[in-house]
Amino acid sequence: MTLIPRIAVVGSANVDLTFRTPRLPTPGETLTGHSFHLGMGGKGANQAVVAARLGAQVSFVACIGSDPFGHEALRCYKNEGIDTTFVRADEQLPTGTAAIIVDDLPENCIIVVSGANAGLSPKDVSEASAAIQDADALLCQLETPLDATLAAFRLARAASVRTVLTPAPSTELPDELLRLCDLCVPNKSEIETLVGRKVESHADAESAAKVLRKRGVGTVVVTMGSRGAHLFDKDGATHVPAVSVEAVDPTGAGDAFAAALAVYLAVGLPLRDAARRASVVAALTVTRIGTQAAFPSLAEVNERLAAE
Repeated sequence: MTLIPRIAVVGSANVDLTFRTPRLPTPGETLTGHSFHLGMGGKGANQAVVAARLGAQVSFVACIGSDPFGHEALRCYKNEGIDTTFVRADEQLPTGTAAIIVDDLPENCIIVVSGANAGLSPKDVSEASAAIQDADALLCQLETPLDATLAAFRLARAASVRTVLTPAPSTELPDELLRLCDLCVPNKSEIETLVGRKVESHADAESAAKVLRKRGVGTVVVTMGSRGAHLFDKDGATHVPAVSVEAVDPTGAGDAFAAALAVYLAVGLPLRDAARRASVVAALTVTRIGTQAAFPSLAEVNERLAAE
């Protein structure tokens, strides 16, 4: 069993501007908000921070702007103990930005401007090849160019490194990427996009997962918020219930779950046990406002697990 898992993350780095409102606005409407929070985000950076807080040794491959947001992001990553050797500062493009509106339900909507994330290239990935090939797991998402993700997955597969994909934002994917994917962690809307059909029940999720597995994905874990996670691999299908908490902000929960799942699998836990622990990480995340600021520490997760 690996005591300190090595995790490589190739993906996005953003600054998050979070606005709290009573409800989501309609077109043309101006609402008075409750509060505003500025923090670091981006699906890649989120997953890197989650993995680091769970005790993993993390290398992050990303592109930020040479601007105050980029400088602050780099400082935050270093404070988390993340290896930032392969975080490149782009001289032309600004740091990626996300505007997040969260209502009282709580539901959210998000607008992302890619900025420097769009500049992440296969060359950046190639320069980080040693970190990727030495990892126990590689985590990727879809907020950076697909050719960089493919380059990373090819390197990982050649080195027998577990590849983990969060297919967000939702988009159709080439068969090559799916064949290189050991673990795919979509939410309900993302798997609907991937397979072109509605997913409302466990049976729907199983049917959709079979489509992805036929296209080459090893294991599919469909997250459905308060309805828990549906797990599908060569051994069959199972369901892991969500952890009951008082949610205040769902932002980042999917990233928390996917990164935690990768970490717990890397230390040798079976899929169901890893998913149960990842559900605790995601649940603790939604009890706080913000994204990276909301991710729990390993001590907090262990305390919650001990109390169950």
